[in-house]
Amino acid sequence: MKKVIAEVIGPDPPCYRCMAVKENVEAVARKLRAEGIEVEVKRLDIISREVLRQYGLLFSPVLAVNGVVKTMGRIPDKGDAETILREAAK
Repeated sequence: MKKVIAEVIGPDPPCYRCMAVKENVEAVARKLRAEGIEVEVKRLDIISREVLRQYGLLFSPVLAVNGVVKTMGRIPDKGDAETILREAAK
């Protein structure tokens, strides 16, 4: 099974935009799991030292996949999220 790590990065507690990104990614993750693609969805705090060290300064919400920022400052819809996750699984 292919594995993809999706990180939703934003403030803690999350804002409504960050929650919307996470909900869209989780919905797509459920769909992809049925096709044999394992997607692990994590939520990270944008001001944590680890996130700042790895990604630098960001505009939330951020969707990073396998350690690479894919979207920043916008909410990817489910179609965008699916395209991003499928590409990462290749």
